[in-house]
Amino acid sequence: MFALLYTLAIVLELGEQWIDPWFTGGFVLAAAAAVITGMTRAKFLALLVASTTYFLVFRFPDVANHVNLLLCLNVAMISVMAYSLIRGHESPDHDYAALLPVLRIGLILVYVIAGFDKLNSDFLDPAASCAAGMLASIIDAMHTRFLGVPLVVPVAVTAACLGYRLLRRGRFGSPGNRTFTAVVVGAAAAGLAGVLLVLVGPGPYASAIGLIAAVSVIAWELGGGLLLVVPRLQAAIIAFSLLMHAALALIGFVDFGALAAALLFTFVPTSYVRQLTGRRLHVYAGICFAIALLCGWSTHIHRIPEPALLTGLAFDAAVIIAIWPLLVTVFSGGQRPRWDGVHIVDRAMPAWLYVFPIVLLFIGLTPYLGLRTAGNFSMFSNLRTEGASSNHLLLGGNPIKMWNYQEDVVWILDIDDRYGDVIYHYDGSPRGYALPVVEFRKWIHAWSRAGYRVPMTYAHNGYSYTTDDIVTDPMWRADALDAQMYLLDFRYIQPGNPNYCRW
Repeated sequence: MFALLYTLAIVLELGEQWIDPWFTGGFVLAAAAAVITGMTRAKFLALLVASTTYFLVFRFPDVANHVNLLLCLNVAMISVMAYSLIRGHESPDHDYAALLPVLRIGLILVYVIAGFDKLNSDFLDPAASCAAGMLASIIDAMHTRFLGVPLVVPVAVTAACLGYRLLRRGRFGSPGNRTFTAVVVGAAAAGLAGVLLVLVGPGPYASAIGLIAAVSVIAWELGGGLLLVVPRLQAAIIAFSLLMHAALALIGFVDFGALAAALLFTFVPTSYVRQLTGRRLHVYAGICFAIALLCGWSTHIHRIPEPALLTGLAFDAAVIIAIWPLLVTVFSGGQRPRWDGVHIVDRAMPAWLYVFPIVLLFIGLTPYLGLRTAGNFSMFSNLRTEGASSNHLLLGGNPIKMWNYQEDVVWILDIDDRYGDVIYHYDGSPRGYALPVVEFRKWIHAWSRAGYRVPMTYAHNGYSYTTDDIVTDPMWRADALDAQMYLLDFRYIQPGNPNYCRW
Protein backbone atom coordinates (compact mmCIF):
# COMPACT_ATOMS: atom_id res chain seq x y z
CA MET A 1 0.00 0.00 0.00
CA PHE A 2 2.75 2.45 0.91
CA ALA A 3 4.71 1.66 -2.27
CA LEU A 4 1.58 2.36 -4.31
CA LEU A 5 0.82 5.67 -2.57
CA TYR A 6 4.45 6.82 -2.77
CA THR A 7 4.76 5.90 -6.45
CA LEU A 8 1.63 7.92 -7.22
CA ALA A 9 3.16 10.91 -5.43
CA ILE A 10 6.16 10.70 -7.78
CA VAL A 11 3.82 10.37 -10.78
CA LEU A 12 1.97 13.55 -9.77
CA GLU A 13 5.24 15.41 -9.13
CA LEU A 14 6.55 14.56 -12.59
CA GLY A 15 3.15 15.03 -14.19
CA GLU A 16 2.54 18.49 -12.76
CA GLN A 17 4.39 20.24 -15.61
CA TRP A 18 5.78 17.45 -17.84
CA ILE A 19 9.06 19.39 -18.11
CA ASP A 20 10.67 16.42 -19.86
CA PRO A 21 7.73 14.76 -21.63
CA TRP A 22 9.55 11.64 -22.81
CA PHE A 23 10.86 10.71 -19.37
CA THR A 24 7.59 11.62 -17.66
CA GLY A 25 5.55 9.63 -20.16
CA GLY A 26 7.83 6.63 -19.79
CA PHE A 27 7.71 6.81 -16.01
CA VAL A 28 3.92 7.09 -15.98
CA LEU A 29 3.65 4.01 -18.22
CA ALA A 30 6.13 2.05 -16.07
CA ALA A 31 4.32 3.04 -12.86
CA ALA A 32 0.95 2.10 -14.37
CA ALA A 33 2.33 -1.30 -15.40
CA ALA A 34 3.67 -1.87 -11.86
CA VAL A 35 0.29 -0.99 -10.35
CA ILE A 36 -1.70 -3.14 -12.76
CA THR A 37 0.56 -6.20 -12.46
CA GLY A 38 1.06 -5.80 -8.72
CA MET A 39 3.66 -3.69 -6.94
CA THR A 40 6.71 -5.65 -5.78
CA ARG A 41 9.91 -4.65 -4.03
CA ALA A 42 11.93 -4.97 -7.25
CA LYS A 43 9.47 -2.85 -9.26
CA PHE A 44 9.26 -0.21 -6.55
CA LEU A 45 13.06 -0.12 -6.32
CA ALA A 46 13.37 0.35 -10.07
CA LEU A 47 10.91 3.25 -10.02
CA LEU A 48 12.78 4.86 -7.13
CA VAL A 49 16.13 4.57 -8.91
CA ALA A 50 14.72 6.01 -12.14
CA SER A 51 13.05 9.01 -10.48
CA THR A 52 16.02 9.74 -8.21
CA THR A 53 18.46 9.67 -11.11
CA TYR A 54 16.25 11.99 -13.14
CA PHE A 55 15.82 14.57 -10.38
CA LEU A 56 19.52 14.58 -9.45
CA VAL A 57 20.84 14.73 -13.02
CA PHE A 58 18.32 16.97 -14.76
CA ARG A 59 16.46 19.01 -12.14
CA PHE A 60 18.64 19.44 -9.07
CA PRO A 61 19.20 21.89 -7.34
CA ASP A 62 16.25 23.93 -8.66
CA VAL A 63 13.60 21.71 -7.10
CA ALA A 64 10.76 22.33 -4.65
CA ASN A 65 11.18 21.65 -0.95
CA HIS A 66 9.11 18.47 -1.04
CA VAL A 67 11.29 17.14 -3.89
CA ASN A 68 14.34 17.45 -1.64
CA LEU A 69 12.37 15.48 0.96
CA LEU A 70 11.44 12.94 -1.71
CA LEU A 71 15.08 12.60 -2.84
CA CYS A 72 16.30 12.05 0.70
CA LEU A 73 13.66 9.39 1.38
CA ASN A 74 14.28 7.80 -2.02
CA VAL A 75 17.97 7.29 -1.26
CA ALA A 76 17.13 5.82 2.15
CA MET A 77 14.64 3.36 0.64
CA ILE A 78 16.96 2.45 -2.23
CA SER A 79 19.77 1.70 0.24
CA VAL A 80 17.64 -0.58 2.42
CA MET A 81 15.85 -2.44 -0.38
CA ALA A 82 18.96 -2.91 -2.53
CA TYR A 83 20.79 -4.39 0.46
CA SER A 84 17.87 -6.75 1.14
CA LEU A 85 17.70 -7.92 -2.47
CA ILE A 86 21.45 -8.49 -2.59
CA ARG A 87 21.36 -10.47 0.66
CA GLY A 88 18.30 -12.42 -0.46
CA HIS A 89 15.97 -11.28 2.31
CA GLU A 90 12.48 -12.53 1.50
CA SER A 91 10.20 -10.16 3.40
CA PRO A 92 9.61 -6.62 2.04
CA ASP A 93 7.71 -5.95 5.28
CA HIS A 94 11.06 -6.18 7.11
CA ASP A 95 12.38 -3.36 4.91
CA TYR A 96 9.25 -1.30 5.51
CA ALA A 97 9.52 -1.72 9.28
CA ALA A 98 13.16 -0.58 9.14
CA LEU A 99 12.22 2.49 7.07
CA LEU A 100 9.10 3.57 8.96
CA PRO A 101 10.93 5.83 11.48
CA VAL A 102 12.76 7.63 8.65
CA LEU A 103 9.52 8.18 6.73
CA ARG A 104 7.70 9.48 9.80
CA ILE A 105 10.55 11.68 11.00
CA GLY A 106 10.92 13.07 7.48
CA LEU A 107 7.34 14.33 7.41
CA ILE A 108 7.57 15.66 10.97
CA LEU A 109 10.75 17.60 10.12
CA VAL A 110 9.20 19.16 7.01
CA TYR A 111 6.12 20.29 8.92
CA VAL A 112 8.08 21.59 11.92
CA ILE A 113 10.79 23.40 9.92
CA ALA A 114 8.21 24.89 7.54
CA GLY A 115 6.23 26.17 10.54
CA PHE A 116 9.37 27.49 12.22
CA ASP A 117 10.32 29.40 9.04
CA LYS A 118 6.91 31.10 9.15
CA LEU A 119 7.61 32.60 12.57
CA ASN A 120 8.50 35.90 10.97
CA SER A 121 7.01 39.37 10.99
CA ASP A 122 6.00 39.37 7.32
CA PHE A 123 4.13 36.05 7.44
CA LEU A 124 2.08 37.55 10.28
CA ASP A 125 1.42 40.71 8.23
CA PRO A 126 -1.92 40.15 6.39
CA ALA A 127 -0.85 42.57 3.67
CA ALA A 128 2.12 40.38 2.68
CA SER A 129 1.48 36.98 4.24
CA CYS A 130 1.56 33.88 2.05
CA ALA A 131 -1.20 32.43 4.25
CA ALA A 132 -3.52 35.36 3.53
CA GLY A 133 -2.70 35.17 -0.18
CA MET A 134 -3.36 31.44 -0.37
CA LEU A 135 -6.61 31.81 1.54
CA ALA A 136 -7.69 34.46 -0.95
CA SER A 137 -6.78 32.09 -3.81
CA ILE A 138 -8.84 29.28 -2.23
CA ILE A 139 -11.79 31.64 -1.80
CA ASP A 140 -11.48 32.69 -5.46
CA ALA A 141 -11.40 29.02 -6.48
CA MET A 142 -14.57 28.36 -4.47
CA HIS A 143 -16.23 31.28 -6.29
CA THR A 144 -15.72 29.55 -9.65
CA ARG A 145 -19.13 29.01 -11.22
CA PHE A 146 -20.33 25.77 -12.79
CA LEU A 147 -23.69 26.09 -14.55
CA GLY A 148 -24.07 29.44 -12.82
CA VAL A 149 -23.61 28.04 -9.30
CA PRO A 150 -20.54 28.92 -7.18
CA LEU A 151 -18.40 25.83 -6.57
CA VAL A 152 -18.70 26.25 -2.80
CA VAL A 153 -22.38 25.26 -2.92
CA PRO A 154 -22.02 21.73 -4.42
CA VAL A 155 -18.88 21.16 -2.33
CA ALA A 156 -20.74 22.10 0.87
CA VAL A 157 -23.75 19.94 -0.08
CA THR A 158 -21.49 16.97 -0.86
CA ALA A 159 -19.62 17.38 2.42
CA ALA A 160 -22.89 17.59 4.35
CA CYS A 161 -24.24 14.44 2.68
CA LEU A 162 -21.07 12.48 3.34
CA GLY A 163 -20.99 13.71 6.94
CA TYR A 164 -24.62 12.74 7.48
CA ARG A 165 -23.97 9.29 6.05
CA LEU A 166 -21.08 8.80 8.48
CA LEU A 167 -23.00 10.08 11.48
CA ARG A 168 -26.37 8.45 10.78
CA ARG A 169 -25.39 5.20 12.48
CA GLY A 170 -22.27 6.41 14.21
CA ARG A 171 -21.27 7.70 17.61
CA PHE A 172 -22.57 11.25 17.24
CA GLY A 173 -24.89 12.14 20.09
CA SER A 174 -24.70 8.71 21.73
CA PRO A 175 -24.20 8.50 25.52
CA GLY A 176 -20.59 8.68 26.66
CA ASN A 177 -19.30 10.39 23.52
CA ARG A 178 -19.43 14.05 24.50
CA THR A 179 -15.92 14.75 23.22
CA PHE A 180 -16.69 13.14 19.87
CA THR A 181 -19.95 15.08 19.65
CA ALA A 182 -18.17 18.36 20.48
CA VAL A 183 -15.58 17.74 17.75
CA VAL A 184 -18.27 16.99 15.17
CA VAL A 185 -20.29 20.09 16.09
CA GLY A 186 -17.15 22.22 16.03
CA ALA A 187 -16.15 20.88 12.62
CA ALA A 188 -19.64 21.55 11.28
CA ALA A 189 -19.56 25.11 12.63
CA ALA A 190 -16.12 25.70 11.08
CA GLY A 191 -17.39 24.36 7.75
CA LEU A 192 -20.43 26.64 7.86
CA ALA A 193 -18.22 29.62 8.69
CA GLY A 194 -16.01 28.74 5.71
CA VAL A 195 -19.00 28.62 3.36
CA LEU A 196 -20.21 32.00 4.62
CA LEU A 197 -16.72 33.44 4.24
CA VAL A 198 -16.65 32.37 0.59
CA LEU A 199 -20.18 33.57 -0.20
CA VAL A 200 -20.12 36.86 1.74
CA GLY A 201 -16.39 37.63 1.64
CA PRO A 202 -14.09 38.85 4.43
CA GLY A 203 -15.23 42.47 4.12
CA PRO A 204 -13.87 44.75 6.86
CA TYR A 205 -12.46 41.73 8.71
CA ALA A 206 -9.96 40.84 5.97
CA SER A 207 -6.89 41.71 8.07
CA ALA A 208 -8.13 39.77 11.08
CA ILE A 209 -9.00 36.75 8.93
CA GLY A 210 -5.58 36.94 7.26
CA LEU A 211 -3.87 36.95 10.66
CA ILE A 212 -6.01 34.02 11.81
CA ALA A 213 -5.01 32.13 8.66
CA ALA A 214 -1.32 32.79 9.32
CA VAL A 215 -1.53 31.69 12.96
CA SER A 216 -3.53 28.61 11.99
CA VAL A 217 -0.93 27.52 9.42
CA ILE A 218 1.89 27.95 11.94
CA ALA A 219 -0.10 26.01 14.55
CA TRP A 220 -0.75 23.22 12.05
CA GLU A 221 2.81 22.88 10.75
CA LEU A 222 4.89 23.68 13.83
CA GLY A 223 2.48 22.58 16.56
CA GLY A 224 0.84 19.73 14.64
CA GLY A 225 4.19 18.48 13.39
CA LEU A 226 5.51 18.25 16.94
CA LEU A 227 2.28 16.60 18.17
CA LEU A 228 2.65 13.83 15.58
CA VAL A 229 5.20 12.44 18.02
CA VAL A 230 2.38 11.77 20.54
CA PRO A 231 0.60 8.50 19.52
CA ARG A 232 -2.82 9.32 20.97
CA LEU A 233 -2.94 12.67 19.14
CA GLN A 234 -1.90 11.37 15.74
CA ALA A 235 -5.44 10.65 14.52
CA ALA A 236 -6.50 14.28 14.98
CA ILE A 237 -3.33 15.62 13.33
CA ILE A 238 -3.72 13.25 10.38
CA ALA A 239 -7.35 14.33 9.90
CA PHE A 240 -6.54 18.04 10.09
CA SER A 241 -3.51 17.66 7.80
CA LEU A 242 -5.60 15.90 5.16
CA LEU A 243 -8.15 18.73 5.32
CA MET A 244 -5.41 21.35 4.88
CA HIS A 245 -3.85 19.49 1.96
CA ALA A 246 -7.31 19.10 0.42
CA ALA A 247 -7.74 22.88 0.51
CA LEU A 248 -4.24 23.49 -0.89
CA ALA A 249 -4.86 20.99 -3.68
CA LEU A 250 -7.53 23.33 -5.05
CA ILE A 251 -4.86 25.92 -5.86
CA GLY A 252 -2.30 23.60 -7.40
CA PHE A 253 -0.56 21.70 -4.59
CA VAL A 254 -1.71 18.23 -5.65
CA ASP A 255 1.85 16.87 -5.89
CA PHE A 256 2.74 17.80 -2.31
CA GLY A 257 -0.66 16.60 -1.14
CA ALA A 258 -0.04 13.15 -2.65
CA LEU A 259 3.39 12.91 -0.99
CA ALA A 260 1.96 14.03 2.35
CA ALA A 261 -0.85 11.46 2.04
CA ALA A 262 1.70 8.68 1.48
CA LEU A 263 3.74 9.73 4.50
CA LEU A 264 0.69 10.30 6.72
CA PHE A 265 -0.26 6.70 5.88
CA THR A 266 2.81 5.57 7.86
CA PHE A 267 1.15 6.93 11.03
CA VAL A 268 -1.96 4.77 10.62
CA PRO A 269 -1.94 1.77 13.03
CA THR A 270 -1.94 -1.70 11.50
CA SER A 271 -5.45 -2.44 12.79
CA TYR A 272 -6.80 0.48 10.76
CA VAL A 273 -4.63 -0.15 7.71
CA ARG A 274 -6.58 -3.38 7.32
CA GLN A 275 -9.73 -1.30 6.76
CA LEU A 276 -8.32 0.03 3.50
CA THR A 277 -9.15 -2.09 0.47
CA GLY A 278 -7.18 -2.69 -2.69
CA ARG A 279 -10.16 -1.87 -4.90
CA ARG A 280 -10.52 1.65 -3.50
CA LEU A 281 -6.77 2.24 -3.66
CA HIS A 282 -6.83 1.27 -7.33
CA VAL A 283 -9.57 3.86 -7.90
CA TYR A 284 -7.28 6.38 -6.16
CA ALA A 285 -4.44 5.27 -8.45
CA GLY A 286 -6.60 5.60 -11.56
CA ILE A 287 -7.60 9.14 -10.67
CA CYS A 288 -3.97 10.10 -9.96
CA PHE A 289 -2.87 8.77 -13.36
CA ALA A 290 -5.75 10.66 -14.96
CA ILE A 291 -4.63 13.86 -13.21
CA ALA A 292 -1.09 13.40 -14.55
CA LEU A 293 -2.37 12.86 -18.09
CA LEU A 294 -4.72 15.86 -17.79
CA CYS A 295 -1.80 18.07 -16.74
CA GLY A 296 0.25 16.82 -19.69
CA TRP A 297 -2.61 17.50 -22.10
CA SER A 298 -3.12 20.99 -20.68
CA THR A 299 0.59 21.83 -20.78
CA HIS A 300 1.62 20.54 -24.19
CA ILE A 301 -1.48 19.94 -26.32
CA HIS A 302 -4.49 22.07 -25.44
CA ARG A 303 -4.81 24.53 -22.59
CA ILE A 304 -7.62 23.53 -20.22
CA PRO A 305 -9.42 26.28 -18.23
CA GLU A 306 -8.82 26.13 -14.45
CA PRO A 307 -6.55 23.05 -14.59
CA ALA A 308 -5.40 23.44 -10.97
CA LEU A 309 -8.98 23.54 -9.70
CA LEU A 310 -10.02 20.51 -11.75
CA THR A 311 -7.03 18.43 -10.67
CA GLY A 312 -7.49 19.54 -7.06
CA LEU A 313 -11.14 18.48 -7.00
CA ALA A 314 -10.25 15.15 -8.61
CA PHE A 315 -7.47 14.52 -6.11
CA ASP A 316 -9.69 15.36 -3.13
CA ALA A 317 -12.35 12.99 -4.45
CA ALA A 318 -9.71 10.27 -4.86
CA VAL A 319 -8.52 10.65 -1.26
CA ILE A 320 -12.08 10.45 0.09
CA ILE A 321 -12.74 7.30 -1.94
CA ALA A 322 -9.51 5.70 -0.72
CA ILE A 323 -10.00 6.42 2.99
CA TRP A 324 -13.79 5.97 3.15
CA PRO A 325 -13.63 2.51 4.81
CA LEU A 326 -11.30 3.94 7.44
CA LEU A 327 -13.69 6.85 8.08
CA VAL A 328 -16.62 4.44 8.42
CA THR A 329 -14.65 2.48 11.02
CA VAL A 330 -13.70 5.61 12.98
CA PHE A 331 -17.32 6.86 13.06
CA SER A 332 -18.85 3.46 13.71
CA GLY A 333 -20.97 3.09 16.81
CA GLY A 334 -20.14 -0.60 17.17
CA GLN A 335 -16.97 -2.47 18.01
CA ARG A 336 -13.96 -1.00 16.25
CA PRO A 337 -10.20 -1.30 16.64
CA ARG A 338 -8.66 0.93 19.24
CA TRP A 339 -6.53 3.73 17.81
CA ASP A 340 -3.33 3.52 19.83
CA GLY A 341 -1.23 5.46 17.37
CA VAL A 342 2.34 4.55 16.50
CA HIS A 343 5.71 5.21 18.08
CA ILE A 344 8.05 7.26 15.93
CA VAL A 345 11.28 5.43 16.79
CA ASP A 346 11.57 1.68 16.29
CA ARG A 347 14.40 -0.72 17.12
CA ALA A 348 13.95 -2.32 13.71
CA MET A 349 15.55 0.75 12.14
CA PRO A 350 19.35 0.49 11.67
CA ALA A 351 21.25 3.30 13.40
CA TRP A 352 22.92 4.43 10.16
CA LEU A 353 19.54 5.46 8.73
CA TYR A 354 19.47 8.40 11.13
CA VAL A 355 21.86 10.14 8.75
CA PHE A 356 18.86 10.95 6.52
CA PRO A 357 16.90 12.94 9.15
CA ILE A 358 20.16 14.75 9.94
CA VAL A 359 20.51 15.67 6.25
CA LEU A 360 16.91 16.91 6.19
CA LEU A 361 17.53 19.00 9.31
CA PHE A 362 20.64 20.51 7.70
CA ILE A 363 18.67 21.34 4.54
CA GLY A 364 16.06 23.05 6.71
CA LEU A 365 18.70 25.16 8.45
CA THR A 366 20.45 26.34 5.28
CA PRO A 367 18.78 29.80 5.08
CA TYR A 368 19.90 30.58 8.64
CA LEU A 369 23.42 29.32 7.91
CA GLY A 370 23.78 31.66 4.92
CA LEU A 371 23.39 28.94 2.30
CA ARG A 372 20.45 28.20 -0.01
CA THR A 373 17.19 30.07 0.47
CA ALA A 374 15.05 27.94 -1.89
CA GLY A 375 14.07 24.29 -1.77
CA ASN A 376 14.71 24.07 1.96
CA PHE A 377 11.15 24.00 3.38
CA SER A 378 10.96 27.83 3.49
CA MET A 379 8.85 28.13 0.35
CA PHE A 380 5.88 30.51 0.71
CA SER A 381 6.99 31.47 4.22
CA ASN A 382 7.88 35.18 3.68
CA LEU A 383 11.22 34.39 5.35
CA ARG A 384 14.07 36.79 4.64
CA THR A 385 17.56 35.95 5.92
CA GLU A 386 19.62 37.98 3.45
CA GLY A 387 21.71 40.74 4.97
CA ALA A 388 22.84 41.40 8.51
CA SER A 389 19.40 40.81 10.01
CA SER A 390 16.46 38.49 9.40
CA ASN A 391 12.71 39.02 9.70
CA HIS A 392 12.48 35.87 11.85
CA LEU A 393 11.05 36.50 15.30
CA LEU A 394 13.61 34.28 17.08
CA LEU A 395 16.68 34.50 14.84
CA GLY A 396 16.47 38.15 13.82
CA GLY A 397 20.18 38.77 14.25
CA ASN A 398 21.20 35.82 12.07
CA PRO A 399 23.18 34.37 15.00
CA ILE A 400 24.11 31.09 13.28
CA LYS A 401 24.97 32.46 9.81
CA MET A 402 28.36 31.09 8.72
CA TRP A 403 28.51 31.76 4.96
CA ASN A 404 28.04 34.98 2.95
CA TYR A 405 26.49 33.68 -0.27
CA GLN A 406 23.29 35.60 0.48
CA GLU A 407 25.15 38.92 0.74
CA ASP A 408 27.21 38.71 -2.48
CA VAL A 409 24.46 39.78 -4.86
CA VAL A 410 23.85 41.25 -8.30
CA TRP A 411 21.04 43.78 -8.79
CA ILE A 412 19.35 43.52 -12.19
CA LEU A 413 18.60 47.10 -13.27
CA ASP A 414 17.46 46.48 -16.84
CA ILE A 415 16.86 43.32 -18.88
CA ASP A 416 14.61 42.03 -21.63
CA ASP A 417 11.66 40.45 -19.75
CA ARG A 418 11.56 37.39 -22.00
CA TYR A 419 14.77 36.10 -20.40
CA GLY A 420 13.40 36.21 -16.85
CA ASP A 421 11.76 32.81 -16.90
CA VAL A 422 14.65 30.63 -18.10
CA ILE A 423 14.75 28.97 -14.68
CA TYR A 424 11.48 27.03 -14.65
CA HIS A 425 10.29 28.06 -11.19
CA TYR A 426 10.78 31.78 -11.78
CA ASP A 427 7.67 33.76 -12.61
CA GLY A 428 7.80 37.34 -13.82
CA SER A 429 10.43 39.93 -14.70
CA PRO A 430 13.63 40.00 -12.62
CA ARG A 431 14.05 43.75 -13.23
CA GLY A 432 14.64 45.60 -9.97
CA TYR A 433 15.47 42.47 -7.99
CA ALA A 434 18.75 40.98 -6.82
CA LEU A 435 20.22 37.52 -7.15
CA PRO A 436 23.09 36.01 -5.17
CA VAL A 437 26.11 35.67 -7.45
CA VAL A 438 25.89 31.87 -7.39
CA GLU A 439 22.28 31.96 -8.65
CA PHE A 440 23.11 34.71 -11.18
CA ARG A 441 25.82 32.52 -12.69
CA LYS A 442 23.35 29.63 -12.88
CA TRP A 443 21.04 31.86 -14.92
CA ILE A 444 23.93 32.78 -17.21
CA HIS A 445 24.77 29.10 -17.63
CA ALA A 446 21.13 28.39 -18.59
CA TRP A 447 21.16 31.28 -21.08
CA SER A 448 24.43 29.99 -22.53
CA ARG A 449 23.02 26.48 -23.05
CA ALA A 450 19.90 27.97 -24.67
CA GLY A 451 22.04 30.02 -27.07
CA TYR A 452 20.66 33.37 -25.90
CA ARG A 453 22.27 36.76 -26.27
CA VAL A 454 21.22 38.79 -23.22
CA PRO A 455 21.93 42.54 -22.97
CA MET A 456 21.71 43.76 -19.40
CA THR A 457 22.36 46.59 -16.99
CA TYR A 458 23.28 45.38 -13.51
CA ALA A 459 24.94 46.50 -10.29
CA HIS A 460 27.53 44.60 -8.24
CA ASN A 461 29.62 45.73 -5.28
CA GLY A 462 28.22 49.27 -5.51
CA TYR A 463 28.97 49.81 -9.22
CA SER A 464 26.63 49.57 -12.19
CA TYR A 465 27.56 48.05 -15.53
CA THR A 466 25.98 47.72 -18.95
CA THR A 467 26.86 44.88 -21.30
CA ASP A 468 25.66 43.91 -24.75
CA ASP A 469 25.72 40.24 -23.78
CA ILE A 470 26.12 39.04 -20.20
CA VAL A 471 26.45 35.46 -21.49
CA THR A 472 29.83 36.12 -23.13
CA ASP A 473 31.04 38.70 -20.62
CA PRO A 474 34.48 37.41 -19.47
CA MET A 475 33.71 38.32 -15.86
CA TRP A 476 30.51 36.28 -15.70
CA ARG A 477 30.80 33.63 -18.37
CA ALA A 478 29.67 30.24 -17.03
CA ASP A 479 30.34 27.37 -19.41
CA ALA A 480 29.77 24.69 -16.76
CA LEU A 481 28.21 24.30 -13.33
CA ASP A 482 30.67 24.25 -10.45
CA ALA A 483 29.96 22.57 -7.11
CA GLN A 484 28.44 25.71 -5.56
CA MET A 485 26.12 26.23 -8.52
CA TYR A 486 25.04 22.59 -8.43
CA LEU A 487 24.37 22.39 -4.69
CA LEU A 488 22.93 25.83 -3.92
CA ASP A 489 19.62 27.37 -4.91
CA PHE A 490 18.45 30.90 -4.11
CA ARG A 491 15.22 32.80 -4.62
CA TYR A 492 15.49 36.36 -5.88
CA ILE A 493 15.79 39.20 -3.36
CA GLN A 494 13.23 41.99 -3.50
CA PRO A 495 14.04 45.57 -2.47
CA GLY A 496 12.36 47.10 0.56
CA ASN A 497 9.84 45.73 3.02
CA PRO A 498 7.68 43.78 3.68
CA ASN A 499 9.07 40.60 2.16
CA TYR A 500 6.21 39.54 -0.11
CA CYS A 501 5.10 35.96 -0.76
CA ARG A 502 6.91 34.02 -3.45
CA TRP A 503 8.28 30.59 -4.33
